Amino acid sequence: MTPKEKADELIDKFSERKKLLTETKGWIIHIDSSKAKGHALTAVDIIINSTPSEPNFADWDDCGGVDRYYHDAQKTHALHFWKEVKKELENL
Repeated sequence: MTPKEKADELIDKFSERKKLLTETKGWIIHIDSSKAKGHALTAVDIIINSTPSEPNFADWDDCGGVDRYYHDAQKTHALHFWKEVKKELENL
């Protein structure tokens, strides 16, 4: 999943859905995403401040096959991913 796709997913998850009865169309689903961006940014900040390790795209071979370096690479890749998600959210 790309950072843009994750940002869109978070906005969708934090959007409020209400069922409304209209005179012309009957029952419709109204999606209010006015507060979703703020909620998503708060969630991403919490993830960034917790030293994320997922998702990670680190390859064992890129790290020289040493466990210590692999874990560091996982954290670095995950942190980069979540910072990119935050940028995408801020650009919405």
